[in-house]
Amino acid sequence: MSQETVAVVRTFYEAWNANDMDAVRELYDSEAVVRSPEGWPEQAPLMGREAVMRGFERLRSTWDADTLEPISDFSDVGDRVAVRTSWRGAGRGPESSVETTPIYTIREGRIFYLEYFWDHGEALKAIGASE
Repeated sequence: MSQETVAVVRTFYEAWNANDMDAVRELYDSEAVVRSPEGWPEQAPLMGREAVMRGFERLRSTWDADTLEPISDFSDVGDRVAVRTSWRGAGRGPESSVETTPIYTIREGRIFYLEYFWDHGEALKAIGASE
């Protein structure tokens, strides 16, 4: 299972960076939930694939270009994958750079739950892995 879960997450990064939002949409479960990290401006979770996609589209529309890059190994335990990630936005608006560690929970080959952590060690602990 873990190679499959990591493959789903890798495919997400590839689709995001190719600006293939249709492929990103297909990677999310219809009942997906996305939770922002503590202190993020929008604290309410995004509930359902369409809400998740609207949130992603709102984020992407702020800049002319953005990239999402894994900057650590993919750590997987069961159906969960954590990876330290750098997101950068450039162009219209101020340039932005944010590092978080998202935990992706995969259900039936799709991203079902996504939760962001500021602290990489905390995220690894949450999935039962170690640094």
